[in-house]
Amino acid sequence: MYHVYASFIINIVTLTLKILGFIGTNSASLIADIINDCGDTIGLGLIIFGVMLANRKRSTIAYPFGMSRALYVIGLISTSIIGGFLFATSFINSIYAFITHRTINSSLRSVTLVLIALILNSLNTMFIFRTRKSFDIATTITLLDGFADASGNLIAFISIATANPVIDSIGSFAITIIVLISSIAASYKYYLMLIGRAPPKEDMLKMVNATLSVPGVLDVNELRAVMLTEDEYLVILEVEVEEEAKIKDAETFSKQIETEIRRTVPKAKHIVIEFVPKRKEPPTYKKILEEIKGLK
Repeated sequence: MYHVYASFIINIVTLTLKILGFIGTNSASLIADIINDCGDTIGLGLIIFGVMLANRKRSTIAYPFGMSRALYVIGLISTSIIGGFLFATSFINSIYAFITHRTINSSLRSVTLVLIALILNSLNTMFIFRTRKSFDIATTITLLDGFADASGNLIAFISIATANPVIDSIGSFAITIIVLISSIAASYKYYLMLIGRAPPKEDMLKMVNATLSVPGVLDVNELRAVMLTEDEYLVILEVEVEEEAKIKDAETFSKQIETEIRRTVPKAKHIVIEFVPKRKEPPTYKKILEEIKGLK
């Protein structure tokens, strides 16, 4: 999460630099880049709020998994509604700049301030990419914002440095497209988590193989797994067992399977197992394994 906090602070700094750099320039590209930075700063702030909310709210009868999915709800709202508003604002600005061909007033002060912002954004993005431990959704969105910021910042810098109205108008459109693409990409990430995406296929394969490795298990008839969060899976299994194993001690046998699954996939925090007696049909676990291997 330190990547998110660091990016939030850097976004505030670069946003301030760009606003100061814009004064007197009349640059449409820089306005579009400032709009992009506003959206990223708001988005990162909401991610921080969502994570804090998820960590503080414990599970209750009304909310059995707590508020762990608050991050995705807040993230989807921010990227779709706020992102859409900022895109519309940036698009109107680009159209106006294209029609009016306004004069760009470049100065050493504005170029320097925008260049400093570009350097900060670029270094932050490279730092996140090189030090990331995983591509969890918070890191992925922060990295996506970083690439969008650096790209938009570069375009704005070229527009200011050249003081060319045509380049400025085209640059404004380009940054507007960047705003749209980053908003859609982020919204899609949040959407996948909210609709109940299955865990990565590597983890799914480990769950099936861990279950089959327990003595007495004959087959896995059904596997349903969903990511409540990227670090918390809900797993529902229908397991075919020897009659003696089922009768002997269902609770002990269930604990044995759960322990083996959690040993190989620690993120499987919630496991529900239903036992069924041996059937005459051929084993179905091979079909399940093939379906899992076919996942993207």
